[in-house]
Amino acid sequence: MPFLIYANDYEGNEEVRENLRDAHREHIKSAGKKILASGALLADDKITVIGGVSLLDTESREEAEKFAFEDPLEKAGIREKTLVLRWRRRWLDGKFLGDINL
Repeated sequence: MPFLIYANDYEGNEEVRENLRDAHREHIKSAGKKILASGALLADDKITVIGGVSLLDTESREEAEKFAFEDPLEKAGIREKTLVLRWRRRWLDGKFLGDINL
């Protein structure tokens, strides 16, 4: 069952984020096929990054937390709050999956 990693950033860290963009992307890439989805959270202006969300396919909370807290953005201290939450798919591509666990 995957884990949802939700990270909310402190305001005003655009320069730090930009400087770490490549390292952050390499970190995401390092998870390979375990990354089901990942992307930025945006402010209502549709431009300003306010955090990010990733879905990591692992049964291990330890692995999910390690992945979340070893992110270069986390290590740089721009994350105000990071949550690692177990996640269960119920809907996919507009279809209800019922009570099955994928």
